[in-house]
Amino acid sequence: MLLLFCAPLKAQEKVQRWNITAYAGMGYMGNEPGQYDKLASNFWYPTVDVRMGHHALSDDPASPAALFNFPNLGLGVNWKGSSHFPWVGKSRLSDLLSLYAFFEREFIRTQRFSFGYDFSLGVGFNSAVYDAEENPENVIFSSGMLVYLGPSLHVSFRPTEHLELGLVGRFTHMSTGRLAYPNAGFNGLDVMASARYSLAQPKFPTRTANRNIGFKKRMLYEVYAGYGVHRCSHQWDALGKTRPWPSFTFGGSACYQYNPALSSGVGLDVFVFPGDFQKYVLQSEMILYPELHPENYNYQPVAMGISAIQQVHYGNFTGWIQIGAYVYKHLGVAEQEGYTYQRFGGKIHFPQLANMYLGIACKCHYFSRATSLDFTLGVRI
Repeated sequence: MLLLFCAPLKAQEKVQRWNITAYAGMGYMGNEPGQYDKLASNFWYPTVDVRMGHHALSDDPASPAALFNFPNLGLGVNWKGSSHFPWVGKSRLSDLLSLYAFFEREFIRTQRFSFGYDFSLGVGFNSAVYDAEENPENVIFSSGMLVYLGPSLHVSFRPTEHLELGLVGRFTHMSTGRLAYPNAGFNGLDVMASARYSLAQPKFPTRTANRNIGFKKRMLYEVYAGYGVHRCSHQWDALGKTRPWPSFTFGGSACYQYNPALSSGVGLDVFVFPGDFQKYVLQSEMILYPELHPENYNYQPVAMGISAIQQVHYGNFTGWIQIGAYVYKHLGVAEQEGYTYQRFGGKIHFPQLANMYLGIACKCHYFSRATSLDFTLGVRI
């Protein structure tokens, strides 16, 4: 299908912006020693990828395109042959297919050589899910639909005007974000060779030294509310099942935008687990941790934290990460353990709608254990 797109694209005025890239290589699914010995004997897999990209060009030195060195943006499809693992028993994984959007930026770009990074975000599909009888060792996935994340580094060489050859190292994470459980998740490291064909050599504008033309440093104040779903690991470990528990997040932030593309600040977050969630946490912890005397614990459905925030802006889109510390938390004797939490996500602002924004965020502990996937509605004051 991508090849069929070439004909109509050649008739477009800015044909030099479009490119098609193919990747092929091998990957390895990371795991702790002995973690999946009952599933497979090794975890190497083949992987291929196809992308269609479009370079963002602008003669305005203060535009988002110029600020990010005229990035390449587009859509891609990734396949991982995880069904080819050498299985030990009857449990298995399927091949993984993902559809994603990507943002690719060059740190260094010359006529022949380039080096940079890219970030992919999308949805993955998996047909082999956890089943207590038929697939008991596959605690990696319990849902047919997954979140796909793929940051990578790449280096490339252009032997001709249209052809670009390269090498890519990509980390891939695929999981349900606690929308389903069990949810160990797939962490893969891929090394791939790439070949890109550009319909015409992109003509990048000259970058000017002053890219802050017309920009004024300012404070950004925001308030937000979010709704998500949490699956309780304690309930799963104690009872062998868990239901989707609703979770709410409320908060606000104050960030200083010192650069058109960057802002930093602090935030206040409130996490609420309504209903009888605490009742089932107590029931589960009575089974799992009787020596901690959960019957004497003061269970509360609310937790609060303060956090440091770093944001990256590209036009009306903002990607962000925050690292927080709890100032109040009584969810359980071991429920969502740890004194710190992390949240990361993206949001799209709508200045014409009273500066409201829509976003999605993942909350986790230890930078790896997701607790919920939240959809947020906020406003910039």
